[in-house]
Amino acid sequence: MNIFITGEQGFIARNLAKRSKYFSDMNIITGAVDYLNMHQKGEPCVYQNSIDQWQFFFELNKIDVIIHNAAAVGTDVVALDATQSTRTNVEGTYNICRAAKALKIPICYIGTTVIYDTVQYQETEITEQSETSPHTLYGCQKLCAEDIVKSQCYDNQWMIVRPLFAYGGEGDMNSLIAKTIYASLNGKKKIDMFLDMNKIKDYMHVYDFADGVLTAIEQDLWQSSWNIAAETPCDTGDVVDMIATICGLDMTGVIQWHPKTDYLGNHRLSSKSFRSVSGWSPKITLGEGIEMA
Repeated sequence: MNIFITGEQGFIARNLAKRSKYFSDMNIITGAVDYLNMHQKGEPCVYQNSIDQWQFFFELNKIDVIIHNAAAVGTDVVALDATQSTRTNVEGTYNICRAAKALKIPICYIGTTVIYDTVQYQETEITEQSETSPHTLYGCQKLCAEDIVKSQCYDNQWMIVRPLFAYGGEGDMNSLIAKTIYASLNGKKKIDMFLDMNKIKDYMHVYDFADGVLTAIEQDLWQSSWNIAAETPCDTGDVVDMIATICGLDMTGVIQWHPKTDYLGNHRLSSKSFRSVSGWSPKITLGEGIEMA
């Protein structure tokens, strides 16, 4: 099975490629070729390459499955450059899907849980059936991309997989855990954290998420949306306390919390549907993940 991952230099993509070796007959194909326009070294741009260019690449490399992961990620990143983020998240998704449709290639799209109306779910878990109503431009773009994937894939051969707070692995630069450990080890003071330390979050090691995605592909779980989470929620401040204890770090004065910017608040996700169908379950506890970071 030849698999191409868009945004292949990104955090999720790099760990998907790393974990693929634990699955039989999965061959990751790189897009670092001279006939595609690059977003950065070793990573083609999804919107600067036309539908015809993508179709040529997919056909030449005999691609069997596309994991569409390339996206402008993050509320602040998207808001600061609405034009480029829209081209990446919306136009780029359309180009990939149309090229794949012409060759009857299924697409697994890496979504996000910020598409949901999180205000409604402060006291309950979010499921695949929860109401969508994103509160940011980032969420709006990702929800639009989901609709493109659903409508443009050949014979409904689409899959949407949404992670919740993935951290660890290769290339983690932005998670609460990575930023906190880095700041402590490098003597940084007053690192800004745009979270409410008293709100509940549910962190999942990226290896577990990557294994979930590859399991879904291996089992042909198409024409479905899947939410994947560790389902071990705790207060954000308690996560930092765990980091301090496990890593033996003095966290005094390291984090400057900005609770009013935490627009998600309590954020918990049910992965019951995916677990019951696939048999997947997370293997790495939060404590183990922090030790590995």
